[in-house]
Amino acid sequence: MNLTVVGSGPGGIYAALAASQKGAKVTLVEKQERLGGTCVLYGCIPSKAMIAPLATSYLAGKFGKDISFSYEELQTIAENVVRRASKGVEYMLENGGVNVIHGQAELRSGKINVGAQSLDSDSIVIASGTEKPQVKGTIASDDLHFIKKKFSKVLLIGGGVGGVEYGWLLAMTGKKVTIVERDELLLPKHDIDLRRSVTSHFKRLGIDVRTNSLAEIGDQIKINGEEEDFDLVVLTFGRKPALKGFEELSDGNWIEVDSFMRTKLNNVYAAGDVTGSFTAHEAIHKGIVAGLNAVGEKVSYDKMVIPKVLYTHPEIAYVGKTEGTCVKVSMAEVIRAVAEQSTDGFIKVCAKGENITGGVAFSERAEDIISSLALLMQLNVNVDIASKLIMPHPSYLEGLWEALRRLKS
Repeated sequence: MNLTVVGSGPGGIYAALAASQKGAKVTLVEKQERLGGTCVLYGCIPSKAMIAPLATSYLAGKFGKDISFSYEELQTIAENVVRRASKGVEYMLENGGVNVIHGQAELRSGKINVGAQSLDSDSIVIASGTEKPQVKGTIASDDLHFIKKKFSKVLLIGGGVGGVEYGWLLAMTGKKVTIVERDELLLPKHDIDLRRSVTSHFKRLGIDVRTNSLAEIGDQIKINGEEEDFDLVVLTFGRKPALKGFEELSDGNWIEVDSFMRTKLNNVYAAGDVTGSFTAHEAIHKGIVAGLNAVGEKVSYDKMVIPKVLYTHPEIAYVGKTEGTCVKVSMAEVIRAVAEQSTDGFIKVCAKGENITGGVAFSERAEDIISSLALLMQLNVNVDIASKLIMPHPSYLEGLWEALRRLKS
């Protein structure tokens, strides 16, 4: 069985490894010189490398201590981490028996062509990812980690997940940050309690949050019709599927797949951001499903219980839907948070009857709290049983337990 995978982001990596582990001969095609895709090279990894030192600054500030990092120091950290992570992908694929070639892939008549070379493929997985927005007068979030321009006053257009995470990062480096969002609160389409809390928190951090507002980018920058000056304008949304060479799979929108990651063409599968999902862990698991099915397995992808995290401080995390009966626990009620002077935020858990429907955490360790809740949901643990779980004391997870206990009663 010969499988060709296009793209070395999380979806492509794990499609290739899953298929190789089943005995397939796998070739992975990557158009860029380095491996890792957007996540490793421009997104998740460099941003988290920059955020980690800033978390130290944030926490130290609560105890009256000043620890600061220049933007240039953070960029150096990010560059080193990206280099190491990309090499790690290279070693992972090599150890997994995956052959890697570099070049622009094209799908033509059911075959993958790379330049003048046609690859012999029984099945194909397209994990080509997305392309950043290209708007004159702006940069994309991809560019922030490596930009050499000096700047102090930055405008972020869009108060969604990208605007929030990068807004926090930039503010913590001492930049003067303005976020423009057309909705009435940050994080449109998210839980209303989360939106209110995050919006208020950002204002307390000194971020200039302009909700119910519109930005115009032309010869001048205008917000609600008024001219303003910024050193840098970042467009935090507007990514598009990378479809060059794969036009026959889509009409210009995301590549449509079923739960088995099958496209409309026989023996052609797709995974990752090009299918319209926007987190690396979704891409990983879609990639595994695509890779396995491409070599004859029969597995499906379940998109119902996917925890998502924004790595601000406090962290923001959520899973499922906050519908049904909901219980909210303030972090001021969690004794570990009190001990660490981290009482901003809350934990919210919801259920319909005995079935947990979802939850939100805006707190330190929100990632752990919501990942634990997601696990309970994945295993179909009901409220009664979940409320009997024993959490360590004192821990942030006690806040989750308290919410479940109250939900039961």
